[in-house]
Amino acid sequence: MRWNVAAAALSASAGFIAVIVDGVDLSAGALVFYRLTLAALAVAAGAALARRLDILRAPELRGRVALLGVILGAHWLLFFATIKLSSVAVAVLTTYTAPLLLAAVAPLVLPERRSRVVLLALVPAGAGLALIALAGEEGTHARPLAIAAGLGAAVTYAGAVITAKQLTVRLQVPTIQFWVYVVAAALTAPFLLLGGEVVPRGSEIAYVLLLGVVFTALGGLCFVWLLRKVTTQAISTLGYLEPVSAALLAWAILGQEVGWAVLVGGVLIIGAGLLVILYEPAEAPRLETPPLPARE
Repeated sequence: MRWNVAAAALSASAGFIAVIVDGVDLSAGALVFYRLTLAALAVAAGAALARRLDILRAPELRGRVALLGVILGAHWLLFFATIKLSSVAVAVLTTYTAPLLLAAVAPLVLPERRSRVVLLALVPAGAGLALIALAGEEGTHARPLAIAAGLGAAVTYAGAVITAKQLTVRLQVPTIQFWVYVVAAALTAPFLLLGGEVVPRGSEIAYVLLLGVVFTALGGLCFVWLLRKVTTQAISTLGYLEPVSAALLAWAILGQEVGWAVLVGGVLIIGAGLLVILYEPAEAPRLETPPLPARE
């Protein structure tokens, strides 16, 4: 159960990302690029401080690691594009169909059983998410292109989780994360040219550093590491705690109003999370993880 609790805490902490983004005037493309670049540098710096730069080498599966980087970069771009084309409500509702995709696909491609607990928890979690996303939205502006982009964000997220879990049984977590961030940053770099503010100033620098180093590098390392301990179905369903956390933090820090829909939706999602935490057993991959390479 402790690994499910850790996954829930990680998802809840990701709610700070929305607060950070709200306080920064940088363009979406710039934010994605900086968070990925800073994350790659932070992982490399950590390996250097530990005198383990050798762990950043990918002796095998380089193509699969590069593919994960492309998928991750595409996910973030599609998610932000959905917000720009429609609204936060449409972006959240379409992107968070990913746990449904994972519940259906993961048992077919990973050594996981189909979880009845997760399938049951998806019902209140989905209802709660709908209430939160639609709270205060008089119109969702659900244009076909926005729906397509949001569903693309869901598919790429599900693909990223499945690919990352497959890689964790063959490669070390820092190896995966470093090269994934490098590839994803290279993919998103051209979007800096699309306009908007791209250079952080004043307090924005601290926010960007926090986003890249803590919530991307450290958070990403914890997420991929937890994939060794928790099923993809469980960790994706616990991800519904993120919008609840974001709403509560926006109320506590930014003074944004929290209505009845957010409160009721939050209770439903938290209840779904407790269901997964208490009754879904953690499940490690059946394949053996290779030993750490020798120090050089």
